[in-house]
Amino acid sequence: EDGTADEDIAWDAVAFQPLPGKPNHMVAAMGDSFSSGEGASEGNRDYYPETNYWNKVVDRSRNACHRSKYAWSRQATLPGEAVSVGELDDSWSARMDYHMIACSGARTYNVRFQQQGSAWELPQLEQGYLDQHTTLVAISIGGNDSRFGEVIMRCVLPGTPCSEKQFNHSEDGQDKRNPLPAGTVPDGPYQGRPMAEAIPDIISDIVGPSIQKTIEEIHAVAENARIVLMGYPPLLSNDASCLNGIPIVGISPEESQWLNSVGDYLAVEMFDVADVLRKRGVDVGYANPQAFFYGKAICGDPETIHGLVTDLTTSDEPQIDWPFFTLGSSAQSFHPKITGARLYADTLEAVLGSWPRT
Repeated sequence: EDGTADEDIAWDAVAFQPLPGKPNHMVAAMGDSFSSGEGASEGNRDYYPETNYWNKVVDRSRNACHRSKYAWSRQATLPGEAVSVGELDDSWSARMDYHMIACSGARTYNVRFQQQGSAWELPQLEQGYLDQHTTLVAISIGGNDSRFGEVIMRCVLPGTPCSEKQFNHSEDGQDKRNPLPAGTVPDGPYQGRPMAEAIPDIISDIVGPSIQKTIEEIHAVAENARIVLMGYPPLLSNDASCLNGIPIVGISPEESQWLNSVGDYLAVEMFDVADVLRKRGVDVGYANPQAFFYGKAICGDPETIHGLVTDLTTSDEPQIDWPFFTLGSSAQSFHPKITGARLYADTLEAVLGSWPRT
């Protein structure tokens, strides 16, 4: 799309695979970092390299979508299959047509209509992977819209309880990672209010309607697909006690409980969105992973979500990815590990196994 036409692309063979018929499963994995598999990698090892690079010397091109071979949509086994989506896809099975287009940092508008700046990728709905033949769309979206990045950082830093701290991150076009697109509701009216008031109102007033519009537009393109709206796990277990030994990091039991309660509030909003759309004939369901992660989040046993990760991957840039924090954290921080992605896969399998088609 850059139009320069000055790159040589060479290959020694092109293989074409004749198919016996339409694949049994035509799957698209969409959304944000929880879908792409951010954190579900041992350092750089398990990210697809085209989604984990940063050319700092030549043109500063960067893709930090961090799509992992261990993303939950790849670890899951669909009804009627003996092996996982990833195994079917990697073996070029004629039964599976799978596309991972989720990208770390994505907001609802990056799914719908806004190019994602950190990756220079087209909006996910414009990439051409959804149509009337799509059978399943699995998506997590809404966490970044809910300002979770700021909320987490404000809670982790010591001082005034984070629920009482003023919400002061203006979304009126100043976000370094995703400039606010035209037509998007800014959060200026919520500035200066305690986060305990501002964040739930942002979720109700902005995030819920944005998720609903996103699902509606997915359904319009992939009208025959089952859509699974995947929720978010609790981030903290055992009152986040293991984080308190890190310099300049502190989180009280009350802050830990409040932070998890924000996730609960978003979960209710997502459930309500799916319920409204299902009553309108959209084959969509909400999958809540919270029970699968109970006692296994950050500081849990076993711990299946990363705490603070300071070992950077190739494409990590803390000043862009965590602009509210100063410890040089990797984007993997506060995201599910490979074992956490497995719990997400368990959630998807449970929902698909018990959910009758409408």
